[in-house]
Amino acid sequence: MCGIVGFSGFPQPFRLRAMTTALAHRGPDGEGIYEDPQGHMNLGHRRLSIIDLDTGDQPMGNERGDVQVVFNGEIYNYKELRDWIAATGRHRMATRSDTETLLHLYEEDGPDFVSRLNGMFAFALWDGTNRRLLLARDRLGVKPLYWTEVDGKLLFSSELAPLLLWPGVDRGIDPEALSLYLSLRYVPEPKTMYRGVFALPPGHRLLWRPGAAPSLERYWFLDFSQAEPATREEVLCDELDALLRDAVRLRLRSDVPMGVLLSGGVDSSLAVALIRQFSGEPLHSFSLGYADRLEDKRDVYYARMIADRYGTDHHEHAMAASELAERIPTLARHFGQPFAGVVSTYFLTRLVRDHVKVVLSGDGADELFASYGHHRLVWPLANLAAARDNGAADPYAVADLAPLGDRVELVRRFDGMPPWQVRAGFGAFSAGQKRGLLATDAGRAIAGYDAGAFLEPLFRHSTARDGLNRMLDVDIRTSLPGEVLLFSDRLSMAHGVEVRSPFLDYRVAELAARVPGTLKIRGGTLKYLLKTLAARYLPREILDRPKEGFVQPNHVWLRGQLDAVLDDLLSPDSLAEDGLFDPASVRSLIDDHRQGRNDHAFRIWTLVMFQAWQRDRRELSRMAAANARTFNTAGS
Repeated sequence: MCGIVGFSGFPQPFRLRAMTTALAHRGPDGEGIYEDPQGHMNLGHRRLSIIDLDTGDQPMGNERGDVQVVFNGEIYNYKELRDWIAATGRHRMATRSDTETLLHLYEEDGPDFVSRLNGMFAFALWDGTNRRLLLARDRLGVKPLYWTEVDGKLLFSSELAPLLLWPGVDRGIDPEALSLYLSLRYVPEPKTMYRGVFALPPGHRLLWRPGAAPSLERYWFLDFSQAEPATREEVLCDELDALLRDAVRLRLRSDVPMGVLLSGGVDSSLAVALIRQFSGEPLHSFSLGYADRLEDKRDVYYARMIADRYGTDHHEHAMAASELAERIPTLARHFGQPFAGVVSTYFLTRLVRDHVKVVLSGDGADELFASYGHHRLVWPLANLAAARDNGAADPYAVADLAPLGDRVELVRRFDGMPPWQVRAGFGAFSAGQKRGLLATDAGRAIAGYDAGAFLEPLFRHSTARDGLNRMLDVDIRTSLPGEVLLFSDRLSMAHGVEVRSPFLDYRVAELAARVPGTLKIRGGTLKYLLKTLAARYLPREILDRPKEGFVQPNHVWLRGQLDAVLDDLLSPDSLAEDGLFDPASVRSLIDDHRQGRNDHAFRIWTLVMFQAWQRDRRELSRMAAANARTFNTAGS
């Protein structure tokens, strides 16, 4: 796991070093640069050593040195690819690393070689002979990659901060991105909060030549059109078992000790059970609790049960509200743009770094197999619509509302909405709430953008045949890379920790797309097919437990323990610096929450993290200005 940066044009060593330094946390074990002798490309790399500790340094070149690569991630099938490369007889392997396979596969297949890779990756490959740059990102977006153009130069980086150091980068706020953030609590890709900077979408590659416009190409997409009949449940379960076992086997390839993030839920517990199918070596497990001993948070109890069952060396951290308050500026810096999702992983991976560099996780299982609130609504809403079509006088009396039969009020709230509005309704601010919040001269232009309108074409163009798979398809293209994988990457790499998820093996995703929605939520059972498989390995108590996850209890902490944060970041003086949010609306929201009349935790946290980012953004602007003066003085 690493950080990569680069830019086109003549060498500017001071700028390249500044960019790699900004990613030092992603790669604390080493640094390297490459400057094209023809003056067309510059590559930088920060290394976290996981595989081939001695000879895996980057940038790495082929035998002639005319093809160079910087790579972030892991190619899990690199040993099989190395065997194929060796069998051609056309290459001399100089290392044991997975990075070198990229060079020789490119020499054999050109840019199409990306389809051979099973892994999580973002890389930049420069072909000096053909004067061509290839940027590529893994199929599901586990590893990030951003790019921009400035004065005819192409720039790229694993994170936003190195790009923002360049004078000339458009750092203006994208109004639609801000509006979507206020609705969804994250900025959906390929947008970023900055007008001039873009995320390379998952499953895409970008080709660039000097003097030409970048060419963006999609090399993979998840096809839901081939969903199989529910009668093939047992066959699908067996296929899933085999694929997950192989995905775990591949992800155990490492030259350093490994661990697992263990919440005690089905996904992470199943990961532990499958690891033990292949390895009896010491295994560290890590779980997060809360210093407040909240009665509704029992992750630690279940995690200990699995740790005892499978003999892991178990570690726990009890997170406190004071830790969160102290680290909010740091979190804002690592995200690089406003993000109001999970941040607990930062405190968990800080514990991990004291013991191992690599952990497996259960990331992706919820998006592939369905368990979130908006997933649970699909069948009840569909059954109500069918009851009305059949002329039912009282649809609620005859329709099956499972798995929300005990939460009829939630079903009524979304009854009659199209799926894109249902999905948007699980964010922070609704369209009406945004109009009140943004009732300022600067804010009114932002309030007009609608999250439902953004999501609607994704639903309409989905290849899925049923409503639940359509909802999952949209999640996999939006919230999975833009929210779940973003926090997993940033908060683990903040401590130089690599997270691998077997559920995000693209073969598992392709199988999940073939599973009909009726085998993902059946009756009251969420992730039905996955739990059917998990029953082969896990005790019933784990399968039947309520879902929690690594989510900090902001609904409690924002009623007292984080008061100092709110009084600072959301004060009228602080809000006035940008003039976006109406101070009276913000104060009303905070008072309503503090007094227990309503739960506005999501909304308040969304504003807190935006304001923290704004402060960091202003600091980065000052740094960029200082760098510009330094670059000019240095003659760069």
